Amino acid sequence: MSRPKTSSAARPSPTGLPSREGLLRDLGRSPDERPVFSLPSPLLPWIGILLGIAVAILARGLVRVGPWGATLWVALVLAVVVVLLYPRKLVVGEDGLLLVWIRARFIPYRDIAYVETSDGFYLRHPGINIALRSGRAFDFATSVFKDRWAERDALLSLIRATAEAASARRPACAPDALGRGGRPYDAWARALRAIGSGAHEGIRTSPVPADELLRVAENPGAPVVDRAAAFVALAASRDDEHLRRLRIAVDLTAAPETKAALQAALAADGDEASIAEALAFAETRTPRR
Repeated sequence: MSRPKTSSAARPSPTGLPSREGLLRDLGRSPDERPVFSLPSPLLPWIGILLGIAVAILARGLVRVGPWGATLWVALVLAVVVVLLYPRKLVVGEDGLLLVWIRARFIPYRDIAYVETSDGFYLRHPGINIALRSGRAFDFATSVFKDRWAERDALLSLIRATAEAASARRPACAPDALGRGGRPYDAWARALRAIGSGAHEGIRTSPVPADELLRVAENPGAPVVDRAAAFVALAASRDDEHLRRLRIAVDLTAAPETKAALQAALAADGDEASIAEALAFAETRTPRR
């Protein structure tokens, strides 16, 4: 993580927390870019210390057995160094947090009870503790350097402000015209593209304004299938501003499956078979109502 910048952009929200946009700027990020932060390996510091001790203990025995033993020891040292230096990534999306290190873990904001500071154990280092409503909690370091407390506090405020905004966001109700309605996926794809291009299926079908489609497409709380359908309709408009906002909405989505569904809907580029496949995928990732 880079050091936060001092700025007046992080103005308090009505609830007292700084705005997400201002905090992102103070952390050196644009509000429109994917908010990814580099964190230390989860093996640091304690597991790293234990691995170092274990490798040191093995050194004498491996070197005694000959050149191949020394080679093996060097390989072990390099492997330990690589693992310890491999950073963990944190994505602060509008829908939740995504922690990536070897494997990915997504945490929706609705599952978070509270977020607090963590100062490590014995060897003090800046960190953040996430307490879940299930009673579980997990802790991660934001840096191994002890002078990075302000950086940790800025990231903590960003997580809190984004979680607060997510909880205050009203659910987006999709227009009936976006629903599948029992149609085959290819017919559904054609109908959505017709909505986006300004046409409609018949005199009984009203056109859907672009603002209403964007309201659904950009809402992280909307069902995945509704967002994907709105993406398909908006992409058919070929409007540069709509496409720009859709790309931003994808970047600000942290949930891997939701992100994949939206990317597929946007990347289909008018191909009905690809659109139908993307809609089917989005439908399987949406809980039944």
